[in-house]
Amino acid sequence: MQVYLDNAATTPMDIQVIDKMSEIMKDVFGNASAIHAQGRKARAVVEMARKDIAKLLNCESSELVFTGSGTEADNMAIRCGANDLGVKHIITSEIEHKAVLDTAKELDDKGIAKLHFVKIDHLGRADLDDLLK
Repeated sequence: MQVYLDNAATTPMDIQVIDKMSEIMKDVFGNASAIHAQGRKARAVVEMARKDIAKLLNCESSELVFTGSGTEADNMAIRCGANDLGVKHIITSEIEHKAVLDTAKELDDKGIAKLHFVKIDHLGRADLDDLLK
């Protein structure tokens, strides 16, 4: 039996997802940002997927942002929080993912947001008393 413990990086896909993606990828290969026929076809597939996901999440499709990776998503969320929403204090831990740490440190270095590292116990849990300080 195979044991896989890096699900934070990537997770095996459900067979239904693989089947659907394979089906679509056979015919839809255009750049979804292009104006040619294949691009428009690809854009339509992306937007249909966005609507389907929004329905499952009970939100508007315009609220969903697709990114190319977890790192891009982390960066976008942290930077938008600081730059667009006025977040001035970022709390994380030193065991956080590098994508989060690097972006948070950069914002701290530039004086955009103050960075605080919450203490972590021997089990990897945040020290809640430290958060109250």
